Parts: sequence; C-alpha cells; structure tokens
Amino acid sequence: MKKILIIAAVASFLSACNNNVSEGFELTIDIPSAGNSPVKVSIEGDSIIYDGNLTDGKLSASIDPIDNQFTMVQVLELGQPTVYYHDGSDVSVTFDEETGYNVEAGVMNDSADALNARGAFFGETMQVLEQKYMVAMDSGNVQVQNEIRAEAMQLMENQRKINLDFAKRNDILGAAIVLSGQGGDYSYEDLKAVFEQVSEQYHNAPDYIKLSEKVGVFERSSIGTKFKDFSQATPDGELLEVLAVDGKYVLVDFWASWCKPCRAANPALVALYNTYAGKGFNILGVSLDRDENSWKQGILEDGLPWPQVS
Repeated sequence: MKKILIIAAVASFLSACNNNVSEGFELTIDIPSAGNSPVKVSIEGDSIIYDGNLTDGKLSASIDPIDNQFTMVQVLELGQPTVYYHDGSDVSVTFDEETGYNVEAGVMNDSADALNARGAFFGETMQVLEQKYMVAMDSGNVQVQNEIRAEAMQLMENQRKINLDFAKRNDILGAAIVLSGQGGDYSYEDLKAVFEQVSEQYHNAPDYIKLSEKVGVFERSSIGTKFKDFSQATPDGELLEVLAVDGKYVLVDFWASWCKPCRAANPALVALYNTYAGKGFNILGVSLDRDENSWKQGILEDGLPWPQVS
C-alpha cells in the first residue's frame, strides 16, 4: 500500500511540474527611463509572442510557453533590442545607460552570456589585429602582414573550437549556437556531434528540427557518401547523367554565365583540365543559367571543353 502511495505521490509531483510548464513564463521589466514605451517580444521569423506597453517604466506579464530558442525583447523607447536564450524560466529585464541591457532568464541564458563574453573578447582582439594589419599595409611590410594574417586565422580557428566544444556539451543550446553561425563554419562531423547530444525532450524544438535538416543536407554531400545521380540537358538538348561522364575523378562545377567569380575561375579550371584530362580527370559543368543563349555564349567565350548541362 505504501508503494502505491509513493508512486501516486511521484505521479502527482510530475503532473504538477508539467502543469507549471504549460503555464508559460513571467516577464518583468524595470526600466524607469523608458517611461510608457511599447514593448515587443518576438522569436525567429519576426513572430511576436507579446505586444504591450510599460507603465512608468515597469511591466509584469504572463506569456504563453515557447520552445527553447533565442528570443528578442524590444523596448522601443531605448532604440536597440536585446536578445536572450529562452529556456522556459521567468525573464527579468533591466537597463543601464552605461552597460546596456541586463537579462536574467535562467541557466541556459547564463551559459549563452558567458560564451558571448568570450566572443566579445575575440572581436576586440580581431579589431586590434586589423589595425596592425592596416599599418603594415601602409608601410609595405609584407612579412608583418603575413604574420598578422596567420595569427588572425589561428585566432578564428581557436574561436571555432571553443564554440564547438561548448555546443557539444550544452544540449539544445548547442544546436542554437551552431545554427547561429557563431565561431565560423562547421563540418558534417561537427554538426552531427552537436545534433546527437541533444536530449530527447527537445526533439520538437525548432532548433533541433533545423539542425536535423542541416545535418541531413551535409550528410548527402559528406566524404564517402554515395553520389546520387541526376540528369540534365546538354547544350544540344540531349539528357546527360552525371555518372555517365567519363573519368576516374570528375569535378562537378556549378557555375553561371552571370556569376563573375565563376567566370574568373574558369581559366584556372581550363588549365587544370588540360593538364590532367589524359590521366582520368574530367569536369562536368552544371549551369544555373535560366537563359539558354547566355549559357551557351559563356561556354564559347571561356573555351570550356568539358561536358556541360543545365
């Protein structure tokens, strides 16, 4: 009988917890200098979840629950908004003329703030390097320019690793971090590692779903993945399958006649093709042109001898 009572008590406790989650969260704002300013709270896609006004700089409002994600608070009188990471906790917002916004919004937001603080230091360091680089350019000191460039690249790589390590051990917040692009570009393996550490309770969160989609896209183009064949029309109107292109190594080059960087790279590709075409190397040009005549003219002007489809 005692066991039944204990189980019932636990069930009651869990039910109470779930009820608290469904009640949403409390937003309090205390910014006397903002007067009766309008206030908006929004999430990604400019979806407004709260729209109201301060009363003598104060606000207390109950807001329906939202999934874990970065959230923006706008106090229009102050001009600039602030962004915090919402994890379901109540939110308290204050403002100081010298230091700006202060948002208390739970443990995950504290973690995001700590990471952002490191990012701010990184940004300041990069600014110093940029200034030194400009001085080196003005003086024509190539050696110093190269040294600063190498230091900047190492700094960016260190920042990427810091953000990635953070993302790998911070659950759904980690998904938000890599999706925001903080720290630079991430590989398929990086994104997969972050994706797989997200707890099941967050699998319906927008950031988890978006990361899942991104991992899927990266997986299809990752090294070792079997190529999915497709076919498009050649300049002669015949259909050509990618896997039907001759060559042990085939470079698939996506380009367009209107793409200046693409056209600028074509001479180097022609040289590469001429060097290795007889050694099992080939190129397939996949055009993004909508105008057939422009596409064909681009092929002729750049002297592209390899197969082309569009």
